[in-house]
Amino acid sequence: MNKIWTIGSILQWTQQYFSRKGIDSPRLDAEILLGHILQKERIYLYAHYDEPMNPEELAQYREIIQKRANRMSVAHILGKKAFMGLDFKVNTAVLIPRPETEMLVETVLEAEGRQGAPAVLDMGTGSGAIILSLLHFLPKAVGTGVDISSKALHVAEENGRLLQLSQRITWIESDLFATVPVQTFDWIVSNPPYLTRQDMERLQPEVQYDPQCALYGGTDGLDVYRHIAAASPSYVKDGGHCAVEIGAGQADDVIAIFTAQSAYTYDKTVKDYSGIDRVLVFTRKE
Repeated sequence: MNKIWTIGSILQWTQQYFSRKGIDSPRLDAEILLGHILQKERIYLYAHYDEPMNPEELAQYREIIQKRANRMSVAHILGKKAFMGLDFKVNTAVLIPRPETEMLVETVLEAEGRQGAPAVLDMGTGSGAIILSLLHFLPKAVGTGVDISSKALHVAEENGRLLQLSQRITWIESDLFATVPVQTFDWIVSNPPYLTRQDMERLQPEVQYDPQCALYGGTDGLDVYRHIAAASPSYVKDGGHCAVEIGAGQADDVIAIFTAQSAYTYDKTVKDYSGIDRVLVFTRKE
């Protein structure tokens, strides 16, 4: 006789299965994925623990459970990721936005205040999460998102439309500043690829679904910082700022790279919620 799977029993089984596969948050992932299949909030699962699942729901759930067991991230499976309280469409063409990157957005918001009207350039925009979040919370701001990948820009454009921000954003396909028209901005922001060669050799399985060009920053992880530091001063207004996300332990090296350019002074370091140096802010000399 076929087993009757209820919401509760399938969650329990999936939690154990994910645990055996080495997944860090087996219960949470099981609930999020089941909620997605049932098109219900997670609280619904607990209120309907004994509700049986139909064969179609079970088939769909098994399909995405196998993807997660193969270490595809929940965000890649669902095709969306929350960032700064907003939902962004994602796929394998873009880096999945990380919670620590919210520190970069919050640093600009704190400096500008919600009434600020800065012009902001986001170098390596990917899904557009950084620049679109800034435009969402700064209604008077305008932005430019730059990426070398046309596929990534397609995702960013779609996110801009979904967030109703298309009128205030310009997208440019460019290898860093190569084809960006010379103009000046109040802020340049970037979460560049900063993983070293050694980092790339020990990536978590989930991260291997991210585009490698959004992760690898050269042998020492600092190649893109060197390019930004050298090329960006022409694009920053006097007294304007360049803010970059960094990897753990990179603060001193990146500060040295930027301050070696006579155009910049070091402003401050912002730590993430784990106490790790995460964002560096530089000011364009007047």
